[in-house]
Amino acid sequence: MGDTNSGHRQRLRQQFLTSRPEFSQLELLELLLTYAIPRRDVAPLAHQLLEQFGSLSEVLDASHGELTAIPGIGEHAAVLIKAVAQMQDPADLQREPISSSGDQPALFDIETDSQRAPAGTQEPDGPQMRTFTNDLSAAALEYLPRIIDFSAIEDYQVFLEENLPYNSLNSRKRYARNLINRYYPSNEVQIPLTVFFSYQPCPDALKAVLFYETARAEPAVQLVAEEAIWPAVPVGRVTRDQLRERVQHTFSQASTATVKRMVYSLLNVYTVLNGAQSDDDTLRFQIHPGTLEAFLYVLAAEFPEPGMYRFEELEQGPMRLWLLWDREWMHRQLYNLRDLGVLTKVSQIDTLRQFTLQYDRRTALRHYFEHPERESLALREHPLAGSEG
Repeated sequence: MGDTNSGHRQRLRQQFLTSRPEFSQLELLELLLTYAIPRRDVAPLAHQLLEQFGSLSEVLDASHGELTAIPGIGEHAAVLIKAVAQMQDPADLQREPISSSGDQPALFDIETDSQRAPAGTQEPDGPQMRTFTNDLSAAALEYLPRIIDFSAIEDYQVFLEENLPYNSLNSRKRYARNLINRYYPSNEVQIPLTVFFSYQPCPDALKAVLFYETARAEPAVQLVAEEAIWPAVPVGRVTRDQLRERVQHTFSQASTATVKRMVYSLLNVYTVLNGAQSDDDTLRFQIHPGTLEAFLYVLAAEFPEPGMYRFEELEQGPMRLWLLWDREWMHRQLYNLRDLGVLTKVSQIDTLRQFTLQYDRRTALRHYFEHPERESLALREHPLAGSEG
């Protein structure tokens, strides 16, 4: 076996010297591993790395801890991969998308198991839903609120490119653009999200608002929230296999690696931003209260103009289906906002249940956060288990 592996390694190195442009990402990664792992067939390990991370670029971007968590990747292999990442030419490793639709480029397009379609190929079933293969939840929590220090989106993008925690400049540029495309698609800084950041909301409010904005921007997150998570609220859990089946059904042309990364990203966005808990096999969640700050933000986003609205519009929307907020808790927040002057009236007469919003979206945020008696009037409720169970 050792002689066979030695011969294969020698042929692999010779092929690289004679036909480098034709080398696939798998072959490049296998070649790299031969220098860190002696006397072992590293092809299965190269396959595993690409399946786990999705591309050679993502393998090089992985942290030392993420690499050594893969069985078979020891200290030597992880250090070598990170050293190559430090020296890489990012332009050679960037994934080419299959297709894009509209003026805004997709964050990540579906990568199929078969050969990529030629440029300009039309899909017969029309545009496909964009995949959600990198949630960027931790980066969003840490770096999005920093936008309040900038007046131009270009300057903020430069800040992200210089500070995001990824090794290569190419990766930092890509993820900076992804964050901006997702949360600032208009390329304007002064939007209600920035107004919200400027008042330094509490951590739980920040997480809830970012989950809401992520779901608004990513149809795949909406789909899973409404068709997989919400129907499972009575049992309080879904398994990885159930999520995988839901993703595979919707993204039937996606590769195994893409599906795996989507499941990971969906689990991550729920655990980091929406209070869920995840173990090896199961995502657990429950109906819960939120924070008044986040409630106001979502209320003003869903009902951006002054007017009278029915409770049912509130109860059948993202506050419940995406954020899993407790219904009775939501009702109490309407009365809190009435006491603060954001709402002028809250009525519950038999089956007629309505609330009247006094301000537009921006004004509602400013009125709430700048209210001199906000701390004494508002009922601050901690994010504990809700009354619905």
